[in-house]
Amino acid sequence: MASELPPSPLSTRTSTTGTTITGLSDDLLREIFLRLPVLPSLVRAAFSCRAFRRAVRSSPAFRRSFRALHAPLLLALFLEPNSGVVPVFSSPCCRRGPDLVAADFFGIRLPPLPTGWEIQRHKPSAGGYLILDKGTLPSTSRRAAYNPLTQALDLHLYFYDLQLYTLPSEDGQGPSRVVCVIRKHRLSVLPERAAVFSSDTMEWRFFPKNTIPPRDGSRTGMAMRGLIWWPNWMDGQIGVLDTANFQFYLIDVPTPLTTERDEPTYKLGETKDGKLCIIVDIKDNMLVSHFLTADDDSDVETWMLYKEFPLHPIVEDFTGCSIDEEGSPVKVKLVAVINGFVYLSIFYYIDTQSCELYLSLCLETSEMSELYKGAYRQNEDAHPYVMAWPPSLLQTKEESETEFTDNGPVGTEEASSVLVAALQSLSEALMADGDSNSEIVAELDAFLRPNVDGEGSLMSKITSLDAQLVTARDRILRISA
Repeated sequence: MASELPPSPLSTRTSTTGTTITGLSDDLLREIFLRLPVLPSLVRAAFSCRAFRRAVRSSPAFRRSFRALHAPLLLALFLEPNSGVVPVFSSPCCRRGPDLVAADFFGIRLPPLPTGWEIQRHKPSAGGYLILDKGTLPSTSRRAAYNPLTQALDLHLYFYDLQLYTLPSEDGQGPSRVVCVIRKHRLSVLPERAAVFSSDTMEWRFFPKNTIPPRDGSRTGMAMRGLIWWPNWMDGQIGVLDTANFQFYLIDVPTPLTTERDEPTYKLGETKDGKLCIIVDIKDNMLVSHFLTADDDSDVETWMLYKEFPLHPIVEDFTGCSIDEEGSPVKVKLVAVINGFVYLSIFYYIDTQSCELYLSLCLETSEMSELYKGAYRQNEDAHPYVMAWPPSLLQTKEESETEFTDNGPVGTEEASSVLVAALQSLSEALMADGDSNSEIVAELDAFLRPNVDGEGSLMSKITSLDAQLVTARDRILRISA
């Protein structure tokens, strides 16, 4: 009798349930994501499925931890005055797609449209702002300046300057705000006034006039730590607007860094965690940094010396030139201070060739990195484009969970929606605030009025510029993983 065949291994194999990566808990996923090298890699991973995106978006603590562990990602340097763009070769993104970074982000090289707001041709940018013109006749021409990197807008009215600054919420959960500072120019001492627009209430709130004396022609400010700062407001002083109580006050510049009027050489910035204000300057071939801190026994803030870096070894190591030689063709310039990093430019000659070099210095670790080296491009200034935390990775009330595809946008946010909404309601809010604003309203309406065909408005131009920047950023993100 033939013996029975032994049972098949498949029939005796016990049923087991495997654990897939999509079955991991949110906490474990976040521990894995913290080990990704750069922010674009995190974006790519988060948009690969809903579970990953939910894990990233739902935890403010994870965002803080990721920022603490990873240096801010510098995507490119915008050059002035011709708005050229240089790739940053130290970025993991740019190694694989330098042409994307070096592209014409804002369409400056495209032929101008016959009507509407356009970027000025002979000097497209200044101070980080794109210069926008409308009209050619002196009686009807208008000028504004817009910074797509910070969403700040400066309206040059005939009698007034309106400076608008977008302040996103610190944790990404609260409402964003737009602060408007109104200043009547052509006079040396006049009170400043401020107003704030909230994306929560969609309304403007005006504050009483302040009596701080601004100097005529004061530069645009910068938003930082919930404050708006104006470097070199007056001789040896920095103007500050506290957006918590909307009071103006002045801070003295550290004595070693004081300069003559109209010749500020220092740069303001903040530490990596955003808690301390940093001021950096170059004095006697030495890079000097101070931070603003309050005494233990009082709330009065004072500048304290932080670190000093001699420029001689830096220049020699990266260029082979000496900065100490008399008549040395080497010029070192501060570019910016962002998230605890100091950005420097060095212009020098070697073998009759004019060259430019961009470096970053981490104030915390004192580590230097080369960002770009090449032939001099006849630029006057540079502005780093540091990638912010994408709004599409912040949890919203609507909790949209659209899956990511290669053909879709990485970030579907409307970057300028808050600023545009604020502009659309500003004239009405000024009129409701009092008849004394009628002169400003008349000028502002002329600025914001679209063409007869309804096209060519300033709001549509701002939206277009922001969309171009987001599109360029998203293209870089797609090739970065």
